[in-house]
Amino acid sequence: MNNNENLLYKFFKDSLTFSVIAMFVMLATNANLADASLQDLYDEVVSQASNEANYDSEREKRFQASAQMRARMLADVNASIAAEERKKEILKKQFDNNEDQLAELSTILDRRIGDLGELFGVFRQTTDDTQALLFDSLVTLEYPERREEIDVLAESSEVPTIPQLQDLWRLLMHEINYSGEISRFESEVVAPQGTTYDAEVTRVGTFNLVTDDNYLGYLSEGIKATELPRQPVGYARASAKDLSSANTGDEAITFAIDPSRGALLGLLVQSPSLLERIQQGKTVGYLIILVGIIGLILILERWMRLSRISKRINNQLKDMDHFVDDNPLGQIMGMYYENEYLQDLEVISRKLETIVITAVADIKRGLPLIKVFAAVAPLMGLLGTVSGMIETFQAITLFGTGDPKLMAGGISTALITTVLGLCVAIPLLLSHSFLNGRALELSKVIGEQAAGMMAKKAEDIAKSKRSKESS
Repeated sequence: MNNNENLLYKFFKDSLTFSVIAMFVMLATNANLADASLQDLYDEVVSQASNEANYDSEREKRFQASAQMRARMLADVNASIAAEERKKEILKKQFDNNEDQLAELSTILDRRIGDLGELFGVFRQTTDDTQALLFDSLVTLEYPERREEIDVLAESSEVPTIPQLQDLWRLLMHEINYSGEISRFESEVVAPQGTTYDAEVTRVGTFNLVTDDNYLGYLSEGIKATELPRQPVGYARASAKDLSSANTGDEAITFAIDPSRGALLGLLVQSPSLLERIQQGKTVGYLIILVGIIGLILILERWMRLSRISKRINNQLKDMDHFVDDNPLGQIMGMYYENEYLQDLEVISRKLETIVITAVADIKRGLPLIKVFAAVAPLMGLLGTVSGMIETFQAITLFGTGDPKLMAGGISTALITTVLGLCVAIPLLLSHSFLNGRALELSKVIGEQAAGMMAKKAEDIAKSKRSKESS
């Protein structure tokens, strides 16, 4: 007996048992009915058994039909599996054949390429170098489409074609041509605050970018021009201004170019300005500058005073017959003429000496103070040097010598104060020598004129005495 027959037997047995139980239930139910007869009960049982037999027969037929359908489905699945297995074998053989054919074709291709393999290597190397060159070139800011073209060539993994070789040659010639030109174009500029604005940018070859009097940097990642947060000193910005405002056909313009393409400009803008250097001198530096300013004021005042006295004395020397008391020589002449008939030579000498001493003192007034300032300024610079070195050694004691930046402040103070002291002392010393020479020259003129008048007065008195004795 197979599996289907076992299942059928079990199903029939269960159905029969269910029918018998149902019959007894119905009998028990019908026995409770007072009016039912045994014949009716028998007929009812026979009818129910017949119905149950018909129902079980239908269920058996449906089960057999379902079992046959599943058997057919299983057969179809097995047939599909067998077909797929045969297809797999066919595809495997085809794949193996394709692998062999691909290896043969690769061997033939390598043999036929020959020198083209070396050409591919040279093309790849040149393309990579050109890509790096165009990536950092300022010309790309004006022609950003070049970046996409060189990227396409660099990503190619096949033997280059003639159009690709021509594109690479064209990009190289484009870079060579525009690297020697000065060009103007509109571009977006990023300000130090992060904002952007449109401006007319002047490109000097592949070296510098300027707009108005500002130097610009180049952000190669975003292909944007950036305004430097710190600009170089005045003469460089003035040259940038001249270049930005120049018209085509103008005469040659002097421009401060950076041949290192930004390295020297970066160092230049990092160097401190004059005001920042003065601030590095701290308190001692400010005191030295104050001494220099006071000394300069004294020098200007003395120079103007001596120039005015010298001019008036020269005018007086041109007209000795008439005196003007706005200068020492005129005052001496006035005193001399007022005492022209006085015969006491000692009295006249005393009066002339008083005027000469007063005039010379007025001429030399302030010069000793200038000399003192000239001597004090380098001493103050030395004081700043010592203070800066003390600060440096304190930094070394606390932090060691690992970071030179910690010592830079003290060293800057020491050097700047020394420089300031010398810059103040040298002009003051030279100015004192010059003014002292002018003062000595004027004093000599006044002394000579006073001595001459005294000699003339002594001669007149001697003549007068001889005339009296002879008479």
